[in-house]
Amino acid sequence: MAAQYQGRIDHTEDSIQALFQAQYNTYRLGLVVVTAVAGVALAAAGLFAPVPVLAQGLLLLAGCMLFVGRDFPAIVRAESVIEARHGVLPSSVCTFCAGHMELEEGGVKKKLRYEQLDRIVQDRQYLYLFFGPDSVVMVERAKIEPGTAEQVMDLVSQRSGKQWESAFSLLTFNIRDILRIWDNRKAGRKGQPRGGKKPASGRGGKRAR
Repeated sequence: MAAQYQGRIDHTEDSIQALFQAQYNTYRLGLVVVTAVAGVALAAAGLFAPVPVLAQGLLLLAGCMLFVGRDFPAIVRAESVIEARHGVLPSSVCTFCAGHMELEEGGVKKKLRYEQLDRIVQDRQYLYLFFGPDSVVMVERAKIEPGTAEQVMDLVSQRSGKQWESAFSLLTFNIRDILRIWDNRKAGRKGQPRGGKKPASGRGGKRAR
């Protein structure tokens, strides 16, 4: 099938950070919110609880560290990837055809199916097409041609049957994010085998880069 659009990403340290934060906030949203709420609660206790000054300072410090570091695991993973690559970061091109996608990275091409997508997320700079927690295609909005990011988003949504989600931000946290947390919990429970036994083997996937 003829290509309709082509999107590219030339990774930088900032884009690697954005990728791992998007992963973490998409698949660990409940933990992110709980950590942030705990940080706010500790800081509030430090400000208003009738405790000694030293205890107030410790509560404030702990609360601020929890709130600011709510996505700390994602930052650590991103830094480890950047360090392991010694600053040589990958580039990839994703071709969006009517019936499938084709990802090319390092001279290797992979054919991907829209119906295998799990979550599709967007922010101001990037589109994230998740096939699972550790499998994602990332495209920079400004490097899509011909056409626009909105046209690619319409195609992906139509072919995959998925709705685009906005990247999580505490500043815009609302009822939709609460529903996302609930959906994540249900999906996690469905994925757990009965009796607590783990499957002997599983399908491999494309790792996030």
